[in-house]
Amino acid sequence: MRDLIAEALGQLATLVFGLILLAWWVGGPGVIAILWSEGDKRSALQIPAAWATVTAVYLTASRLIRRALRARRG
Repeated sequence: MRDLIAEALGQLATLVFGLILLAWWVGGPGVIAILWSEGDKRSALQIPAAWATVTAVYLTASRLIRRALRARRG
């Protein structure tokens, strides 16, 4: 029962994190377009830098977590 609850909470956390990332990846370019059209080019260029950084950190962390889980199982 405890394992089932832990697995369900893990799946819920993954879902929430995935939805946040989806909103970030879809919403990021939209915010850039709005800022660029407003004439705030400096802020419009800072957003893709933050967007790329968050994406790179996510992909790296995801790979490290998967590797650690595989090592723990095997």
